Amino acid sequence: VPVSVEEAKTYILAWQDFAISNGLTATAFAGDDLRFPEAEAYCQLEQEGKLKLRTYANVIIPDNAENPKAEIANVAAMRAKYSDEYYTIIGAKVLLDGVVEAHTGWMLDDYLDQPGYHGVERFNDHDKMVELITAADAEGLSVHAHSVGNGATHFMLDCIEDAEKITGDLDQRNILAHLQFVTDEDIKRMAKTGSVPAVAPLWSGKEPNGYNMEVTYVGKELADKAYPIKSFFDAGANVVFHSDYPVSPIMNVKLSIYMAETRAFPKGWFSDDYDTRRNIEEAVTREQSLRALTINVARQWHLEHLIGSIEFGKLANMTVYDCDFLHDDIEKVAQANIIATIVDGEEVYKA
Repeated sequence: VPVSVEEAKTYILAWQDFAISNGLTATAFAGDDLRFPEAEAYCQLEQEGKLKLRTYANVIIPDNAENPKAEIANVAAMRAKYSDEYYTIIGAKVLLDGVVEAHTGWMLDDYLDQPGYHGVERFNDHDKMVELITAADAEGLSVHAHSVGNGATHFMLDCIEDAEKITGDLDQRNILAHLQFVTDEDIKRMAKTGSVPAVAPLWSGKEPNGYNMEVTYVGKELADKAYPIKSFFDAGANVVFHSDYPVSPIMNVKLSIYMAETRAFPKGWFSDDYDTRRNIEEAVTREQSLRALTINVARQWHLEHLIGSIEFGKLANMTVYDCDFLHDDIEKVAQANIIATIVDGEEVYKA
């Protein structure tokens, strides 16, 4: 829905209040769209001194962009015009596929219920993607890819490998987000190429409707292996968590930690006789979860020197809970309450 700059500013401030009250001090904006005035709205709010939440944005690139170098030049120009301390453009966003539940996730094999069809290939031009990644690297930008199906991820890693042969840069920190289904080979390639897996523990549980569709579309064996997390850690990748809010309605730090360990939804979300655990072999430790929500995210943004951990010389950005995430019972973690959110040493939210 088209909005004016003033409307966008109102929405951004409402989102900021919501995010800070949920314990966030910085967020990734995975889809800044040139058709809408978000960048201008953020810029004006920063000039007015109203921003507290730091936002790191990726600008959407058209599918199979006709001129990838020109698209990256435009992103770089936007960065020069709009970026400041609280709103910063850090990369380009590409959409490789859709979602498996709509038969639009790009799979390596055909959908079981639609032989001869393996999903939607959105940005599927290898040479153009390599050109895009290479041009982004020259500008100090990364590429953030929406990649749900194992076919999409395989394609993107092929492109990243070929781009790295040109640039010699193994530290561009390109991001592949969602990663519902990934081959063992590509999990290893993710780490080898320095690519960042952005996964959502909030999606790891076995939600009845979605899970049943996955079983029908790709088979139970594959459906039961959805959303690997531990394997990425084991391979040495810089794992980060995401929520996909507001596309996905849940945006919650404590539930991310809970579901990353249990691979299940909290008790009481579904009927007592329905087991929501899935792929428990991919459960991770509390410390790994905290890293995936803090310092690993800072590394993804090339900001580990400034944010992501409580250290002398870094920004005093932190959130205080009434729970010890590392040592309390995991059921208590799921019920944790925020006491305060602190940004730049200032208490910006108090319960």
